[in-house]
This record gives sequence, structure tokens and C-alpha cells, in this order.
Amino acid sequence: MKNVLQLKNITEEKQSTGEHMRIELKDENQEEPQKIDENDIRYKHESDLTKKEKRELEKMKLSSMGLGGRLQYIWAYYKPQMAAVVAVIALAFFVKDMYQNSKIHTALTVMVIDSYGMKQEEAEEKVQEALEIQDDPYEVVTVDESLRTGEDGVALESYSQMAFTTKVAAGAMDVLIGSEDYMAGFQNKDEYFMDLTELLPEDVYQAFGEQEDKYSITITSDQLASDLEVAYEPIQIGILANSGNVENAVKWLTKLASELEPV
Repeated sequence: MKNVLQLKNITEEKQSTGEHMRIELKDENQEEPQKIDENDIRYKHESDLTKKEKRELEKMKLSSMGLGGRLQYIWAYYKPQMAAVVAVIALAFFVKDMYQNSKIHTALTVMVIDSYGMKQEEAEEKVQEALEIQDDPYEVVTVDESLRTGEDGVALESYSQMAFTTKVAAGAMDVLIGSEDYMAGFQNKDEYFMDLTELLPEDVYQAFGEQEDKYSITITSDQLASDLEVAYEPIQIGILANSGNVENAVKWLTKLASELEPV
């Protein structure tokens, strides 16, 4: 009873002084401060997380980011792993290329002296067709048109002479094609070229007509000059003594004999 009287007196006193009693009501929509859950992985130290929790945490982080943020986050935290993946992929392609290249075989290398060389690929395709290997991706033909003679048309320019010597020593040349003047410049032909009277079947050798020497074939043909892109006629062809593709060289000359009219 005494407490009721005191409350009444306080109320009357506040009313007499113009003060009003305020009763605050709790807003049901106002969120209460969240309590930290010690078991929430977001609040755990990384060293305390299990592997599964770490994966879950990564998913949570990424899901809360935009595309740009995700890319930056992934690059910042996974740069070493990404670099390792790229390195592995690059190594795989490198090994694959090495394997593919190891299967490639040069069926024939033809060196053409003083070619103006605008249709090298077409010339290579014609040789492939003559050898019947145009459908084999691992059998390739090279028509090299890089060597040039000097003004006299007999001796090679200094750079070309070094390249020629290197290629011959390495066995990287099977067939040599040049002008009469150039081929006549070889002093000891038997050291450079094979004896075609012994190498070619008799009917093939005779199909080219009478020849000046047994180490080269002389052909006069506008078509062959056009195919090889040379300005000289007649054309002389020899097979290198250390050729590694003698059988294909003979096959190509045999095809020429059947297609070209000798002098």
C-alpha cells in the first residue's frame, strides 16, 4: 500500500511540474545485436579449421563477392597453384610436340640454287605427290631455295657457301639442282654426287637422253623451270653422295622421267 502511495505521489508530482512519464516500447522489428557463435567457422582462426571447414569458408567468401572480386581473390590467394597448373599444361604441350616431332620424317630435301622462290610450298607439294606421301602428315618434303651464286653465276656467295658446306657435312641435303655453269664448278664431282648410271634403272636414265656426265641429269623444260622458279635452262640435277633418302631421290627422278621430255 505504501508503494502504491509513493508511485501516486511521484505521478502527481511529475504532472504538477509539467513532466510526463514516458514508457518505451520495444520495437519488434529492431534486430538484437548478434551474439558470436564460437562454433561459427567465420570466427575461427585458420589454424583451427579442418580441411572441410576451410573449403566451406572459401565457398562462403566467394559467394559473397562479385565476379571481379572473385577473380582478384582467386589470383591473390591461389597464384602459386595457378602458376603450377599453367606450368604443367605447358609441359604437357611441350612433351606432346616433342613426341609428334619425333614421328616426323623428312622424306626428301631438295636444294635449288638461284631460285626466286615465290611458290616453295607448291614445289614441295608436287614432290610429295611424286613420292605418293601427300596424305601422310609425318612424311615431309623440303625444297630449300635459300642459296645464291655471285654475279658470275658459278660460285656461291660467301654466306651461301658456308650454308652449303654445313648442310652437306650434316647430310641435310639429298638432291642438288643448279645451272650448267654452277654444276660445272665442282672439281671432283665423284666426291659430292652419286653415279647416276649405277643408281638409276637403265630405262629411267636413258629416258633423260644423252648426258654429259654420269653425276648429274640435264633437263630442258619450261615446266620444271617454272615449278622450281629458276631463270636458267637447262637444269642440272644431282643426288648427294651422303644422301639419307636415296630411294626417294630415285623415285622422284623416275617420276620426272615419265613426265618431262628430255632434250
